[in-house]
Amino acid sequence: MINTQFRKLFFFIFLVIGIVYISNTWSPSSYAYFLKNHLGYSEIKPDFGSARPIRSDEWAVVTPLTQATIRNNFERYNKTSLYQEDLRINYGLPIADWGLIFKPTMWLYSFVNPAYAYSFHWFAIFSLFIAGYALLFTKFGADNKTAILLSFGLYFTGFSQFWWNEKGPLFAFFPWVIIPFFLKINPLWQLSLFYYASVSWLLTNLYPPIQISLAFVGFITLLLLQPRLFKIPTLVYLVIFAGLAACTAALYQYDYLKETSVTLYPGGRHIVGGDVPTRFWLSWFFPAINFSWSYKDLVGMNMSEIGTVGMYYYISVLCLLNYKNFNTLWSDKSKRKIFIGLTLAFFIQCAWMFLPIPAGIGMLLLWDNVQPLRMQFASGVILTLIIFYTANTIGIIFSWQRLLLLIALAAFGWFSLKYTIAPNRWEDLAFIPMIVVTFLIIKNKPHQAHNAILITSVIFGALFFGRFNPLQSARPIFNIKDNEIVKYWRDQEKANNNLLVAMDLPGATANGLGFRSLSHVTPVPHMDFWHRSLPSTPSDQINYIFNRYSHINPYPALQPSLRQADSVEVPVNQFAKTNKAIVIDNYSLELPKQGSFNTEKTYPDAIVFNGWGGWQGEMNSRRIEVMVEPASPQDIEWITMVRLDLPINTDNKISALNGFRLTLPRNDGKLPDCLSLITVDQKTGSRILMENPSSLPYCKPSLH
Repeated sequence: MINTQFRKLFFFIFLVIGIVYISNTWSPSSYAYFLKNHLGYSEIKPDFGSARPIRSDEWAVVTPLTQATIRNNFERYNKTSLYQEDLRINYGLPIADWGLIFKPTMWLYSFVNPAYAYSFHWFAIFSLFIAGYALLFTKFGADNKTAILLSFGLYFTGFSQFWWNEKGPLFAFFPWVIIPFFLKINPLWQLSLFYYASVSWLLTNLYPPIQISLAFVGFITLLLLQPRLFKIPTLVYLVIFAGLAACTAALYQYDYLKETSVTLYPGGRHIVGGDVPTRFWLSWFFPAINFSWSYKDLVGMNMSEIGTVGMYYYISVLCLLNYKNFNTLWSDKSKRKIFIGLTLAFFIQCAWMFLPIPAGIGMLLLWDNVQPLRMQFASGVILTLIIFYTANTIGIIFSWQRLLLLIALAAFGWFSLKYTIAPNRWEDLAFIPMIVVTFLIIKNKPHQAHNAILITSVIFGALFFGRFNPLQSARPIFNIKDNEIVKYWRDQEKANNNLLVAMDLPGATANGLGFRSLSHVTPVPHMDFWHRSLPSTPSDQINYIFNRYSHINPYPALQPSLRQADSVEVPVNQFAKTNKAIVIDNYSLELPKQGSFNTEKTYPDAIVFNGWGGWQGEMNSRRIEVMVEPASPQDIEWITMVRLDLPINTDNKISALNGFRLTLPRNDGKLPDCLSLITVDQKTGSRILMENPSSLPYCKPSLH
């Protein structure tokens, strides 16, 4: 009766929270970062928290592709894009085709304003996560309250939060794949629900490293708790329905999978085990040692990459376990089997993360497709199960002696692991007064000790990890009016035969706004397009640069190039008209000075400068004069660059459109002996000399 009442209360609270969340169109999106820093919407900000530039997988890829799908009337092929690409890709998008049946969190897009549909999707993902893992924990003996606390504990960890707004569906759908086998329903219904949940898991977001590692968790869970499934003929039916789920997902994404399999990246990678840094497994027990309160990493990696599944719950239980009662677990055959099974599974996962295991061995579990760092979430689920199952079976002793041991261990962890690299970072020590208060509250209530330390750990996790993702209204993501910058880009698109060639609109953001843009994200390569568009580039070089998942970045270089494994650079002048600088051999020493420039990138055949000029006139009357020694072997070209810092730093006296990039061709890739740049307004005759970087002298004008 109590369990039923608790479930009803929990459901009611979630329902109320959901109504508030969706009515405000909240989401965990960091898209406000793009709106503010790339388009100048300075008034757009989250209702709570901060937009995170590091989460560009979301704000520059997944959210813009969702916008593009909506603008494309939910059709499969993106007619709004220069590349006309297939939107059936690894990221689940609300395409109106048969695959939408398996994307229940996206069903509202066709019926309501997309801001509400987007908000519903993310609240549904959150709800599926909390409810799904809570149900999973109950199968290992947790009561409803403990199960929900464990689920929130898993949610408020670094790996979950630092990847949430892009990989959240991967985490959230997993438990629902195996939950059907615990329901008291006809086996055929169990298999049917398993099939549906599996396809949903694969189509809402396809990322094999996470899904393969979690599939191992699912296998271990079912092997330990539902061994009947692995007996003939049930095993045959299970394999058939698993195969049907895989085939359904593969059929839906057939073209994507076929094209991706022959790319250079991601292609057919085979990964070896090991190389996960020691600090990562230490952060399972001391969860905040690798970053600061303001989410600055302390170990030289970006915030998402240092995320682990760490909780103070782990070391709390290890300090408080009633070890004398361990025989209670070991003497019970069924409990011993579960404990050994979970422990062996965890050590197998650790072996893949920390030992140099050959890809051929990893292939046995398909782990040659799992980067060791990406095993973090799956291993965290298993570790949480081990810690809980042990504590729940043999009990804990929350005495003041054990409390002192826990405090000493927490303090030692902070001092030895964080103070030594960041002596001004004290935030980890917040756990100590929290656990002391917890002890004082429940010292005479030993039956509440387990949940009390779990609550303390969850509160710490919520404080330190729960602030990472913002509460961002989705209204400005889908319902925002064009400002001056966006209008400028629309004018540029029209002037360039309906093609926008814009620098600094990262990822798919331009297409998300409705532009037919050169800059984009193409999950599969469009080799015919690149061969046709860059005829002077050798075919083998085209294949090396573009045969991959690509962030396409227009840039005023002279040749295409590869920036990193998933990012390519294409020359602006092959797709849009650039401005030719006027080469001069003299200028007046009395010219006023305003503006400046710096060296941005150096190539073997060119140098690109980034700067701003003091123009005040109309865009079409702006010119740049150049005096350079030795002379450039080719035309010197420049292009307008949006610089949102200019109006901010000059009290709106200088326009954001006064930025530029200038490409100086060189035969040796070295800086010239001297260089002088002069902005010219042809309408007014104004000529202004720019400030040079300290490493590059002005060219001296002659005296005559």
